[in-house]
Amino acid sequence: MKLRLPFGRKKVAAAEFDLGLEKSRVAEALVRSASRLLERRNDRDVIHSVCEALTFVTPHVRLAWTWFGPVDTARIVPQVVVGPAADYARKLSIDRSFFTEIGPAYRTLASKKGEPFNVSRMSLYGPWREAAATHGIRSSLALPLASTVNDDRGLLALYADRPDYFEQVGVGLFEALADMFSAVLSVAAERTQLREVAYSDALTGLLNRQAMNIVARPILRTDPLDPQATVMVIDIDHFKRVNDEYGHAAGDTLLCGVADLLRRGLRKGDSVLRWGGEEFLVCLTRTDLASATLVAYKLLDSIAQHVHELPAGRSATLTVSIGVAELRVSEPFEAVVDRADLALYEAKRLGRNRVCQATEAASAKPKIHADVASARPVAATGITRSQASLP
Repeated sequence: MKLRLPFGRKKVAAAEFDLGLEKSRVAEALVRSASRLLERRNDRDVIHSVCEALTFVTPHVRLAWTWFGPVDTARIVPQVVVGPAADYARKLSIDRSFFTEIGPAYRTLASKKGEPFNVSRMSLYGPWREAAATHGIRSSLALPLASTVNDDRGLLALYADRPDYFEQVGVGLFEALADMFSAVLSVAAERTQLREVAYSDALTGLLNRQAMNIVARPILRTDPLDPQATVMVIDIDHFKRVNDEYGHAAGDTLLCGVADLLRRGLRKGDSVLRWGGEEFLVCLTRTDLASATLVAYKLLDSIAQHVHELPAGRSATLTVSIGVAELRVSEPFEAVVDRADLALYEAKRLGRNRVCQATEAASAKPKIHADVASARPVAATGITRSQASLP
C-alpha cells in the first residue's frame, strides 16, 4: 500500500537551497509517517512508506534503502528501495571483504556511529562513481538499525544531491528516522516470535493445528497447471494402550520421537503438523498421489523399525496408519484433509499399520493400497509395497 500524502511535491530551483524549509520538509515527512504507522502491520510496508514520504517531500533526498538481518552476513543487498535513484540501489550488492568492511555499510552494521560523507565522481569505489555520475548523488549517510528483541542488525542508507546535505539539515533528524525503523523492526520481530509460539506445539515443536492456513496457502490449486500437492493424515496405532502400559510421560517421549522421524523423513519445503493427540498432518508440495504414497510407505517403515528408548532401561516400538489424498483443483484444504482422514480410518478398519489412498469422491470407499501383514506385495496404480520400502 502506498502512502497517500495530501500535499504536492515542492519544487526547488537548482541554484537555491532554503535550509529552514528543507528541515521543515524532513520533519513533516517524519511526523506524517509516524501518524500512519499503526495502519500497517508489515514492517517492510511501514519502512517503504516512510522512505517514500521522505523522498516525496524533498527533491534533494534522491535515494533511501534499508537492509536488516544477521550481523555476520556475507552480503548486503538492499531490501527496501525508494527514490528517484532507486535503480542504483537495485543493482547494489556489497560482499564482505577487507575493503568493504572498512566502508560505511559494514561499519554501520557493526553499530559504529555513522558519519555523513560526500560522494565524488573520482571515488576509488566504482559504485560511488556511478552514483555521482549517473544519479547526481553528492552526499551519503548510513545509520545503524538494531532490534531490541533479537540479535539482528541493519542499516539505513540515505543519499542526497548536495554536498554536506546531512550536516546542513541536521543528522539528528535522520537519526530519529533510524530510531523509528529500529522500533518498527523490533515490533515485527516480537510479532514473529509470538506467532511462532502460537503456531508451535509445545510438546513436539511441530506446527500445530492453528498453522493450517499457513501451510495450506502455498499448495492450494486454482488452475490445472498449478503443481500437484498431497496431504497425509497419520495416526499412531493403539496409542491409548501405549499410555496405559508405559505411562503418559513415556507417551509424550514417544510422540516426540515420532514427530522427529516425520520431520527427518520429509524434504525441505514440506510441512508436518501435530493435528491433535497422536495424529499428525503432512503436506507434500509438488508431489502427486503415487509419489506421496511412496513417501507414506517410507515413513511407515521408518517408524515401525525405530526402537524408542524409554526411562528405566525400557524401549518400545510403534506403528502408524496413514491416509493419503491428492489436492484437486479448486478444492478447499479442509476437503482434502477430510478425504485423507477417511482413508486413514479405512486403514485402521483394515487392521492398522498400512497406507490407504483417498478416492475421488469423499464419500466413496478409499483404496486399500497395502496390506502390511501380508508377505506378498500388493500392487496398486503400479506401485508395490516392496518398491516403497526403505533401502
